[in-house]
Amino acid sequence: MNIWRLVSQDHFSQPALLTHHDHWLCLVAVLLAVLAAWVLLPVTDRFHTVKGRAKYLWLLAGSVAMGTGIWAMHFTAMLAFTLPVPINYKISTTIFSMLPAIIANGLCILLSIPVNHSIRRLNLMAVIMAVGIGTMHYIGMEAIVVPARMYYIPHYFFLSILAAYILAFVGLYTYKRLTVSNGTSKRMGKIFGSIILGVAVSSMHFIAMRATYFQPEIDSIISHHAVPPYNLVFGIVSITIALLGMIIIGSIVDRRMETMAYSLKQSELRFQRLAETTQTAIFTFNDEMITYANPALSTITGYEDKDILTISLAEVFSKEFSDYAKEIMNSHTPFGQAFYEQFEIKTAEGDTRWLYFSITLAEIDNESTGLASACDISEQKSAELNMRHLAYNDQLTQIGNRMMFMDRLEHHLALLKRRENKSTSSVMLLDLDKFKSINDTYGHLKGDELLISVAKRLKGIARNVDTVARLGGDEFVLLLEELDSSVSASIIADRIIECLSKPYDLNGREIVVYSSIGVVELNSTYEKPDQVLHDADIALYRAKKEMHACWILFDQELDAKVKRIRQLQPELKTAVSEGQLQLYYQPIIESKEFKLNGFEALARWQRSNGEWVSPVEFIPLAEDSGLIADIGLWALETACQQLGEWNKGAQQSNLYVSVNVASVSFNDERFNKKIANMFDEFQFKPGQLKLELTERMLVEGSGKMLEKLNRLIELGCELMIDDFGTGYSSLSYLHRLPIRTLKIDRSFVSSLDDVESSVPIVKTIIALAESLNMGVVSEGVETEAQSIRLAKLGSDQLQGYLFAKPMKADEATKFISDENNKSTLAKNA
Repeated sequence: MNIWRLVSQDHFSQPALLTHHDHWLCLVAVLLAVLAAWVLLPVTDRFHTVKGRAKYLWLLAGSVAMGTGIWAMHFTAMLAFTLPVPINYKISTTIFSMLPAIIANGLCILLSIPVNHSIRRLNLMAVIMAVGIGTMHYIGMEAIVVPARMYYIPHYFFLSILAAYILAFVGLYTYKRLTVSNGTSKRMGKIFGSIILGVAVSSMHFIAMRATYFQPEIDSIISHHAVPPYNLVFGIVSITIALLGMIIIGSIVDRRMETMAYSLKQSELRFQRLAETTQTAIFTFNDEMITYANPALSTITGYEDKDILTISLAEVFSKEFSDYAKEIMNSHTPFGQAFYEQFEIKTAEGDTRWLYFSITLAEIDNESTGLASACDISEQKSAELNMRHLAYNDQLTQIGNRMMFMDRLEHHLALLKRRENKSTSSVMLLDLDKFKSINDTYGHLKGDELLISVAKRLKGIARNVDTVARLGGDEFVLLLEELDSSVSASIIADRIIECLSKPYDLNGREIVVYSSIGVVELNSTYEKPDQVLHDADIALYRAKKEMHACWILFDQELDAKVKRIRQLQPELKTAVSEGQLQLYYQPIIESKEFKLNGFEALARWQRSNGEWVSPVEFIPLAEDSGLIADIGLWALETACQQLGEWNKGAQQSNLYVSVNVASVSFNDERFNKKIANMFDEFQFKPGQLKLELTERMLVEGSGKMLEKLNRLIELGCELMIDDFGTGYSSLSYLHRLPIRTLKIDRSFVSSLDDVESSVPIVKTIIALAESLNMGVVSEGVETEAQSIRLAKLGSDQLQGYLFAKPMKADEATKFISDENNKSTLAKNA
């Protein structure tokens, strides 16, 4: 550029050529400048966000895109500029004029920082932009080829340079100030900032054009102003918009990809941290080896991290687990299906542990891979075994208890049904004559010593295959398996009486205690252990009536119960069909403040002759005669109707009623439909209707047990285990099933006052319930001492004669009213 072109118009006598601008093309030029400014923020953001080579690729792409956009603004504005003479452009000079704009924008991107810019930095950026844009403009002006001489008015020329700096500073300052916020404010700031910066850049061009004038050559031909080449303008604008658009879209896509990659990385990092810090072992495996393991697996198994990945599954865990894992891997199990199992393993140090495994399959790198977690349940297993020992052994005498005996007898009865040999087995039920007087005379401690001595003598008589157990108090029982003949049973019975009749040394005094025995010969006609004990009890009762120290063999003459059953069966059927059964309600009390929580609904039957038949007698009879399902439906409906009446009172709306459920009712579709109808009709709150199930039902239930239980819970019921501790107490089903409450059997509660043998069992059951977030109801509470002790041990609720006997519905309603009055008086006191 010839700087001597800075000449005032007054220097020439001939007027300059008239110039003209197409205003629509000028507007397009300004919009191109705004669009180029719009690219600044995303490009700068990507440049400062990405790392490595991508950083400089964004710098290059942004510099070229923004520089091209500003150049396109300049060239479009030049095409809008016309003279009354032909105008041509030097292509090489025109293209070269892009370079200053590209360099200037690249330097501005380098200098731009994500945080607030200092005035000094903005000044530097404004100077660079002014120099770059000014250089681009005046180099571009040198590309003009016209039959005239181009000159610049000096003061406008310098004004254009100064304006370029000032407008660039104002534009950059405004742009940065308006785009520092977040959300909607940031988007609006970006729009206004881009407009201001675009106007600032284009304004410099038009001020510079104001400084330019053309003196015609002597021989130039003056004509009308030519029409701008719109086709060329359209092409330049389209290419520029496409280029800038690609940069904007690229920055958006790149940012979203980076956000997705960052989220994925954070998710992986969270999983990694979870895997590294959890106490649950997490690992992946193939047919033979572990392919990944978190630190918890090393902690559990005792193997070093580096060793776990080099030894087989069988070595790390056990052959049983390895075979189980291989079976899953080789099966056609769909991906995602989970398997749960527990295995006993030996650690690297030789210790034994129980692990609970969860295994599923997934496809990783086109290969089937096992995904597994394992948690150490050794303490729970130990507690389960300890509880089983406590539950199956009498803590005073260290021989079997009722639960253990009933379990052995049940298995033996099943065995007798399968065998056809002629060997016999017998059950002997015995107790000590006048034991209560011994307790009263010598005290409970000496009475306990006597019971321990009796247990030792019985163990000495029994064979290894026989079972000796204490049912409670002074009552003992023996299961003698596979005797040669019934004579052998009589010989053993005589030997027991003789052995137990020998003197005992109590407190330095010798005393003689006699025993009575009821003997039952077992055969395949017996279905349940209770039947055997019932017959043995009949024989024992007869023996105690006869004389001291004798035994009686049960036979048909003693079986008055059979006649009674035959008499009661039709009467019970009539009572059920004609609605003669009654539903009584026994209160269940909260153990801390002794507030009423709810009732247990109990069926009662009074015969036409006025005799009350115990549920212990008629419930088994109903089960045997197929009436229990109908009784269950009646009890459920009656209890729900009564609960609906109680719910009408505001203070009673939180009470619940628990209903005992027989296994037959549980599997009866009518029962589930009845529950759904009751909830629809009375709008019970969730948990107001509780169902009491037995352990045997849960253990021996079908594979759809969990599905059935969940269906009941969805309807609004809560589930309780009745008489817990007398059946198959096992963590294996307590872990899996949605049980909310355990009811401790009255046999454990009743012995709390007499001996300490039940305390460990009660403690264990309560501790187990707490660990599984279950509540506890203690049944059969009859003394204040029992209630205090159970409350201290952690029993949430109490039930028994201490608070109230089972009562009719109207009596229960009055009981509720009395409890509410007590509560009101207590609050007003």
